[in-house]
Amino acid sequence: NGISLVRKIMETSPDILKETVDGKSFTDAVLTSHLAYYTSLKELFGNDGLVGLAHITGGGIEENLNRILPENLDAKIDLSQIRVLPVFKTLKKFGSLEDRDMLRTFNMGVGIAAVVRPQFADMVIAHMKKFDIDAYEIGVIIDGKKHVEFSGELQED
Repeated sequence: NGISLVRKIMETSPDILKETVDGKSFTDAVLTSHLAYYTSLKELFGNDGLVGLAHITGGGIEENLNRILPENLDAKIDLSQIRVLPVFKTLKKFGSLEDRDMLRTFNMGVGIAAVVRPQFADMVIAHMKKFDIDAYEIGVIIDGKKHVEFSGELQED
């Protein structure tokens, strides 16, 4: 899990503890609690444009988004669209981790995935920005067999 992996990286690469991430010590950055999404999302509940929500926790995007897909649909995620948080870039660098391992363990900055009808996407993005939550499209839902597929690559910069 993520905590075990972070602990291992800190043990094998203790210089990570000297790093600063977004102006904070690495330790403070990695211990920053996740956002609580209920307040920002509650006004969207009951809207036909909101089809599903997946809280991206351990197991990453693939395992969590897969749980809400019906049997006849896939999610196609464009990794190049994900705005990877600096703390994950630091973990990847010091842990010499592959993107696949990072995606399996961490959310990479995608704390929640809202599955919405295409015509509703811009409204949801604008709504979330009112709550200072960086919302953006990372993929599409297509016909399939309940899989999450990745294309593109995570951005390093």
